[in-house]
Amino acid sequence: MASIDDIILGIDLGTTFSAMAVVDEHGKAGVLPNSEGHPTTPSVVHFYEPSSCVVGEEAVKIIVADPENAVRVIKRHMGDEGFTLEFHGEEYTPQAISALILKKLREDAEEALSFPIRRAVITVPAYFNSAQRAATAEAGKLAGLEVLSMINEPTAAAIAHGLERFGADRRMLVFDLGGGTFDVTIMDIEGITFRTVASDGDAHLGGKDWDDRLLNHVADTFAAEFKVDPRDDPQPYQELYQRCLAAKIALSTKPKAAITVNHKGHRTVVKVSRAQFEELTRDLVARCAEICELLLARESLAWSDIDEILLVGGSTRMPMIREQVLALAGQADAPEINPEECVAIGAALAGVLRHQPDHPALRRVRQGLADQARARQAAELEAMLDEDGDAPPDESPEVPLPPVVPPPPTPVEPEELVGAALNNPPSIPALPSAPMEEEVTDPGIPAVEILDASTHPLGVIALNEELEEMLVVLIPAATTIPCECQGRFAYAYDGMTAVRVEICEGHGARREEVAVIGEVILDDLPPRPRGTPIDVVYRYTIDARLEVEVLDVETGAMRQAEVQLTGSISADDAEAAQDQISETKVR
Repeated sequence: MASIDDIILGIDLGTTFSAMAVVDEHGKAGVLPNSEGHPTTPSVVHFYEPSSCVVGEEAVKIIVADPENAVRVIKRHMGDEGFTLEFHGEEYTPQAISALILKKLREDAEEALSFPIRRAVITVPAYFNSAQRAATAEAGKLAGLEVLSMINEPTAAAIAHGLERFGADRRMLVFDLGGGTFDVTIMDIEGITFRTVASDGDAHLGGKDWDDRLLNHVADTFAAEFKVDPRDDPQPYQELYQRCLAAKIALSTKPKAAITVNHKGHRTVVKVSRAQFEELTRDLVARCAEICELLLARESLAWSDIDEILLVGGSTRMPMIREQVLALAGQADAPEINPEECVAIGAALAGVLRHQPDHPALRRVRQGLADQARARQAAELEAMLDEDGDAPPDESPEVPLPPVVPPPPTPVEPEELVGAALNNPPSIPALPSAPMEEEVTDPGIPAVEILDASTHPLGVIALNEELEEMLVVLIPAATTIPCECQGRFAYAYDGMTAVRVEICEGHGARREEVAVIGEVILDDLPPRPRGTPIDVVYRYTIDARLEVEVLDVETGAMRQAEVQLTGSISADDAEAAQDQISETKVR
């Protein structure tokens, strides 16, 4: 590669395993092996002494002997306000522990490529909320990476699978069951545009839950026989966890597995059949199915509207998952994709498509895509001619171009409400998918577009005319991002000199049903009567970060801020965490 800036590391920061990939100078995306030579790295950290840790497979081996100084599945705590873990007298936030995993990946990539790595695109579950996304971005920064953008994991998987299949429009359902999270996403591939239609999911449903069900069954069987429980002691628990994890993997290919349990001088072997395991986890599979059905119903779609099924995440290797998807959809999944590696590969490709329009390989790739699309369309026209005997149209087939971006909304004038939105939010336009360098392309070779969508509504807590709290949604769920929305509000009382805008996220009609994720205060305003107009602008960025602008319409006073989200670390804490990560040795 020509320079350090040519390298963008695509990272799948997973709950149980993480992976990384890059695009080479020929446009080929591939997973980079870690320093142990494996394509994935366990997301496990063990602190063997102060400011020193091991990450990955070595940590997995040590966790059985020293469970008190190890941590796994930290991704489930990303964005949790006030959550910390202590090792050897030092406290670590979820961002800091995730940063150590990312630091390991970055250093392994630098060793493999013989280049420093500075920039990355990191994937997140589609159903992550703003606080979880902000925490992920902070982890990347702490690891010494410039996080150019974040991309939803199902979107990344679709890019990895579909980049070579442009030309025929189709609708894809991505079923993403990872180690700790579950997402289902409907995507349209239209010409050369990847467009997210809608997503749903559960940020606390994943392979770990199947592990726990198996472990609890085995531990209960042992405790019933010997009256002692291996779950009560961290070391036997971790040993049993590793054996149950291996048994779960074995049950994907074998009808039975045997799990040895040793605790307090007692030893037994618990045999589990695949049928037993499926019965133990039947409700978890049903929960996945329910989320799929709800998403389709919400979008007024049927399974027959889905052209292709994509199974992503290592947990989709379980036969019970594949059988459930087949029963729901009436069709098998696409077999060409590696469920553990496709997300990292898609992230690397998204890095080039979004942020490197002048990448030496990009023109060749896009030219090839354009040629493929034209060839497919020509074949379709020829087939139509053979069927109908009609002459084909005079014009030659063209590759579909990206849609025209509509103009931004016009601010609305105040009406009857005070302290709340004064009418419905204006329509929300889609902004360009890559607000980086302006891309110059030859005619006939349009850029590939990646259009993600918001997964949670974003709004404002305001007051109605009776001064009762109400929620006003400015950015609905499933809105194409990046986007911008403006709403007009007003003074709730006479003589106000400051306005506080409370930003909320989630579905609901009352404060207690949503999450208040931040606030912006516009103060030092002249006292004026009730009804004085205030504009609020939400900008949702390409990596699903929220920027808020509050504008006093009459004076022009304005306050801009990127929302300090609940669960995010302050500037002072971030500086301290940066020093902590820099000083921590990772191997």
